[in-house]
Amino acid sequence: MRMKRLAWALLVMAATIVVAFASACGASDSGATLSDPEGSFDMSDESNQVAIMAEPTAMPRMMRDGEAMESSNAAMSSSIDTASDSAEKTEVTVQLASFVQNRIIVHTGRMSLVVNDVADALSQITDVSTDLGGWVVGSNRVSQHSGSIAIRVPAGSLQDAFNMIEELALEVESREVTSQDVTDEFVDIESRLVSLRATRDRLLSFLEQSGTIEDALLVEKELSALEERIEGMQGRINYLSQTSAFSLIEVNLKVSPVQIEVDPGPDVSLRVGENGRFRASFIAPPGIEEVSFVWDFGDGTSAAGAGSTLRPDGTRLTATVTHTYEDDRDSPYIVRVDLTGTGEEGLAEGSASMEATVREVPTIDVFGGENQTVEEGDQVDYVARFTRPAELRDFEYQWEFGDGSPTVTGSIEDEESRIAVSHEYSDFRPRPYEVVVTVSAMSDVGRVSSSDSFTVHVTKVEGFVVGGWDAGETTKTAIRALTGVGKVALAVLIWVGIFSPVILVIGVAVILIRRYGARLRSVMPGGPSPSGPHPSGETE
Repeated sequence: MRMKRLAWALLVMAATIVVAFASACGASDSGATLSDPEGSFDMSDESNQVAIMAEPTAMPRMMRDGEAMESSNAAMSSSIDTASDSAEKTEVTVQLASFVQNRIIVHTGRMSLVVNDVADALSQITDVSTDLGGWVVGSNRVSQHSGSIAIRVPAGSLQDAFNMIEELALEVESREVTSQDVTDEFVDIESRLVSLRATRDRLLSFLEQSGTIEDALLVEKELSALEERIEGMQGRINYLSQTSAFSLIEVNLKVSPVQIEVDPGPDVSLRVGENGRFRASFIAPPGIEEVSFVWDFGDGTSAAGAGSTLRPDGTRLTATVTHTYEDDRDSPYIVRVDLTGTGEEGLAEGSASMEATVREVPTIDVFGGENQTVEEGDQVDYVARFTRPAELRDFEYQWEFGDGSPTVTGSIEDEESRIAVSHEYSDFRPRPYEVVVTVSAMSDVGRVSSSDSFTVHVTKVEGFVVGGWDAGETTKTAIRALTGVGKVALAVLIWVGIFSPVILVIGVAVILIRRYGARLRSVMPGGPSPSGPHPSGETE
């Protein structure tokens, strides 16, 4: 029984060897990769190669006995004598030759259209595919102003489909047709299928002759793997047949945009390295809510943004973007702004351009002077120096002394490179004052300026000092004390002046009350007489 199982296993191995040999002879390019939009089939992948291997775990069992090995070889040689039947090969060759004579071509078309209404265009393109005997592969409406659709139509009706779809468009932005010859791939797969099916038939015959359950299971396992390979290749054959018979057309749609009036602003003149500011104004069409923009500065750089601000006059302003030109080699630069608006009414677009003139402008070097120390109340002269590039004109200066005094400005005479000014610091303070001198001049791209600064430390003036006694300071102290006494006396006089009427009224009231009390006591019964003795005879 063990020898019989060994013979069956070797028969399966023999069939596997025949399949591998037939697959290698079926096509010269067995490592080609087959791909398509709806799936892929890689002939170089081991999982897709035509190879049927016997169960690995069965091999050690079957190779234990040397005598069984010899008898199995004899059985194998008697079972594969029909693997290379010449009549069958001749028939396959005739069939493949007929395929080669009729080339198998896959056509794919792509179109980009501008239409009035995306939804209506999608519906009409669907009708085109149905009228020509095709179908819709898929469609997608991204928004109200854009969408796409893919259809298949008979290959012979491809040009008719193009013409019918173009009639629906306001503008055909692009149209493209690609062709792919898949004849070699088709023939290669067909030849492999012939070999696989022949091997399957032999395995089926082995299955009918199997004597045990183990033998039958072994053959069925190999048959299952073989059927999976056959189904994969047959699916690829069906796909190539369908795609060659029905061409694919992919159509991208967008609505015709409404025009936006855009004003990028006046032309600008900038210096190399200067930070330029750009902002456009526009009038948004009704129904357009969202606006985005892209600035192209003409030097290979761009900036994008979104949003706008409504002005009182009804126009809108984009957000401000900044840009710095690093050189002036291609000046003037053409600056372009493109606006795109979307909303319930569809799509809106607009663009405009301006010039940016960029020049390399020389700088002014200014030297204000060294830091200084002066006494309070002194009138001090300050002198600043600067350079005068020949490209600049109309020089002006400005002095700021940092003590709250008015800024000193003026024009500079031609060929003059010095600025002199006088200033007095009247107040002492512990920290120094900062003096800033600025020189500006006019250039072809506007006014340029440069500044320099230095500090002035103001000290207090020392008075007359003898033996450590400072007369000036003592005088100041006495004056301050006298001033304090005067302030107190003045305050007392003010208080007395304010309250004197009240004091006077109170004094008069007190006097009147005392007199009234004395008179009242004199008239009371039993009271003392103003002249004469008391009734008791006692003298007062």
